[in-house]
Amino acid sequence: MKALVKTSRLKNALERLDVKRPIIQDDEVLVQVVNVAICGTDLHVYEFTAGYDFIQTPLILGHEFSGYIAEVGSKVVNFHVGDRVIGESNRYCGQCDNCNNGRTDICLDSQMTGLHVNGAMAEYIAVPAYTLHHLPNNLPFSVGAIAQPISVSLNAVFDNCNLNTGDNVVIFGPGIQGLSAAQAARIKGASKVAIVGTDNDEEIRLPIAKEMGFDTFNVNQESINQQLLTIWDGKEVDVVIDASGSIHAVKDGMSLLKRGGHLTLFGIYPRTLELDLTSLVRRNITIHTSYTSQWKHYEQALKFLSKRQIDISALIKEYPFEEFEKAFEDGIAKTVLKPVLTLSQ
Repeated sequence: MKALVKTSRLKNALERLDVKRPIIQDDEVLVQVVNVAICGTDLHVYEFTAGYDFIQTPLILGHEFSGYIAEVGSKVVNFHVGDRVIGESNRYCGQCDNCNNGRTDICLDSQMTGLHVNGAMAEYIAVPAYTLHHLPNNLPFSVGAIAQPISVSLNAVFDNCNLNTGDNVVIFGPGIQGLSAAQAARIKGASKVAIVGTDNDEEIRLPIAKEMGFDTFNVNQESINQQLLTIWDGKEVDVVIDASGSIHAVKDGMSLLKRGGHLTLFGIYPRTLELDLTSLVRRNITIHTSYTSQWKHYEQALKFLSKRQIDISALIKEYPFEEFEKAFEDGIAKTVLKPVLTLSQ
């Protein structure tokens, strides 16, 4: 079968190769991949940026995928050949203290598909049955493949964010997760929701956010505080959510919050941040963090997508599998918001 393989620990060392079709274990399912999305993580691995030196090559990339079940193991009972499914990114152990307490998102022995084990940028992938979800018939495979990043946003907003009805919310990062978090904040009852980006987001991402009905700020054009005074008439910010992974965004976000405000971080940050802890203490700012997602968040994502309470269809651009290099380069250049590879129909 054809697969995209990170062949060495070097920049851009990604090739479309012939590899052996995986053989499933008794508790596994073989999925014929229809769509696989390119995540920001995949872009970092593609460029082999700092923080990804744990990757062992050769490795098939990809952890956001959808497809048909082609084969089921002898111990699998809830899935059948031909079922439409999407897959989770994390493979949790189910035995550690965190897993036993329902916190599979922070499993002590977690492995990520496409980072620690071979991923879904291939014609077929073998996965444990517990990592699969049935894809509703009213959702196309391309949308189903994006359930994973949406689930991460839902974990952040619903489970790791003190957001109450009527709150004013500012979200940094107009990517797929920031835009999903903004829609989730709206579902949760936020009064006002603004999305913050940079000059790099002016052409594609911020206009999409505006079309979705959110206020948009560009930090490169004017101070956010000044923009809030203009657009929100100086209303206080109750909650800041960072999906950008930018240290500057965290600093700006903390400065925006009212006394007693809440900050939720779920970006991945390239370096450490020096904090003025005294200021945070005196202003009684609460910091929450959120990482990956749980089973329930995938089910929430599929439900909200089915009901169009969360809509990401305008964010997707599909590429034939053989045009993977263009898809990756467009993702890096931010000329598309969410590149998705199509392997079959």
